[in-house]
Amino acid sequence: MSSLAVVRPLSFLEKYYSTRHFLGLDACVVTSARYSTPENIPLTKDVLFPALRILLEAHAALGVRLEGKEDTPDIAFVRLPSVDLSRVVEFSKSTDLQAALEKHLSNGLEHTQGDMPLWRLEVLGDNTMILAAHHAILDGLSHTAFHDSLIRALRETTSSSYSTYSSSSVIVPELAMSPPLEELVDVRPTLLNFLAALYELLAPKSWQNSYYAWTGNPVPTVVAVQTHVRLLSFSSADAASFAEACRKHNATVTSTLYALAVSVFGRLVPNDSGQYKTVSVLVPLSMRPIVCAAADVFGNYISSYHTFPALDPAFSWDSAARFASELQAQRNTSYRALGMLRWVEKQYARFFNGTLGKKRRFTLALSNLGRFQPPPSIEGRWSIEEMYFSPVRHAHWCRTRSERRRRSGWGTEYLFQVGTRKFGDRICGRVYFDVP
Repeated sequence: MSSLAVVRPLSFLEKYYSTRHFLGLDACVVTSARYSTPENIPLTKDVLFPALRILLEAHAALGVRLEGKEDTPDIAFVRLPSVDLSRVVEFSKSTDLQAALEKHLSNGLEHTQGDMPLWRLEVLGDNTMILAAHHAILDGLSHTAFHDSLIRALRETTSSSYSTYSSSSVIVPELAMSPPLEELVDVRPTLLNFLAALYELLAPKSWQNSYYAWTGNPVPTVVAVQTHVRLLSFSSADAASFAEACRKHNATVTSTLYALAVSVFGRLVPNDSGQYKTVSVLVPLSMRPIVCAAADVFGNYISSYHTFPALDPAFSWDSAARFASELQAQRNTSYRALGMLRWVEKQYARFFNGTLGKKRRFTLALSNLGRFQPPPSIEGRWSIEEMYFSPVRHAHWCRTRSERRRRSGWGTEYLFQVGTRKFGDRICGRVYFDVP
């Protein structure tokens, strides 16, 4: 054991992510944002490092690493004495965002218990900044908080004495990390949660919803995932028209994309055997409103909703509206099911390794991080032009589509992710994992 100060043990949800990362089943959560000024100032270390210093001195999650056995419950966050930004930030002349995202989504953090923090940055030649971070310290909305904080810091440092670059080494202050989800809300599972888990464990496979769900190829026995990224963007006019159509039909962007995606699967999924009747869909849900976590907090405050919609090639606004209502109800209750993870917390590694070679759990993951609203523009100052988000690479997923943030996998799971940037533009993308 090192002599570094323990900040706090990982929560059972954070251990979930740390174990998956350790086993190579997940990589990093990734975001990219293109920064600009009217004068086209490049993001050099002289410009960027003073701003990053402000973030490191304000957010404890950026100055920690892991310590302990990452495939066991005995794991904690420890505080680094300092962070050398010259080792954390890579400056590249390339402007190929797609290739850069593929690289970061295909590779986790090589050293989670060394002298490096649990995140890295790459700055492309067009001032696009890519943040890749361990899921144990940052969820998707923490990434948007990072970019929001950074744009504020850049505005501060480029208009003050901070702009004089001195050293790449930042002393990490003694800050407390944000409390984990289970300290902020009651995650004890309900009786229904227990009964559902018991049924899944004991009932014959042919009695379960998952038996009839198409989820692509089985999970590979050897995890070797290469991520492929495809980026799409839609104009603000098209995005606004789409959002207006959703509202008109009492649906949301998320629920409408859900209904659209399910209808596409209804047309594409082969069903020669007649077994497949549904797809398996996971929708991550932010718990920040439930736990009253501010927008600028770095942490993990998410749950999810798992459904098995029927394979129907016809799109229905009624289905989109119903799912919107379901999601709203689930936001207030879904976190209780997280408590079931406590029952396997000491056996995470065994549990995950036991899924190799088996049927995948999910066909589609659909995430919506909402609208990204950076601080109001100030004439002549730094602003963000566009942003993409990519959840962690997930070896248990098929193919994924992401809007503005992404992750995914071919072999079994599609990922759709949604987000909007300021002025109503919606940035969309697709990501594919090549899974043997």
